[in-house]
Amino acid sequence: MEITITMLLAAIVISITYTAYTIISKSYLGFTNKNKEMTEAVQLDKLLKNDFYKASLISRDNQKILFRIDSTDIRYEFAPDRVTRTQGITDTFKIQTETMSTSFDHQPLQDDPQATDRPGLLDEMEWKIILQNQKIPYHYHKPYSSVNLFQENPDANH
Repeated sequence: MEITITMLLAAIVISITYTAYTIISKSYLGFTNKNKEMTEAVQLDKLLKNDFYKASLISRDNQKILFRIDSTDIRYEFAPDRVTRTQGITDTFKIQTETMSTSFDHQPLQDDPQATDRPGLLDEMEWKIILQNQKIPYHYHKPYSSVNLFQENPDANH
């Protein structure tokens, strides 16, 4: 009888320990996943801010944005479930995106990039990401210098 009670107590202790381990393990996994998502969002935001700051020209073609920095091109491609950044190597950020709007001189960019005198050129971008079931808006602005915006006209009479 004494052995049966000891075995019963051992079984109870083992089941309590296993349950506690399972709860702590799931909690830690959830914490790790939240931190990973947040780290990706912060890293992407940091890269976008840096690219907006350093770029001499920024243009948009559908869901792609091209940053011209010196003689280097950096491309961002925005999809509903990820953002891909290409600069020699490709970085993929698994972030859910919602809406993206771009404009130049407070005028929204049109779907037809040939409809303006500055095809696809942008100086503002607004978009939303979905992180942990919350929509987070981001806004980026590029102040251009006149040197960046000057276009030489080969047909001009001098």
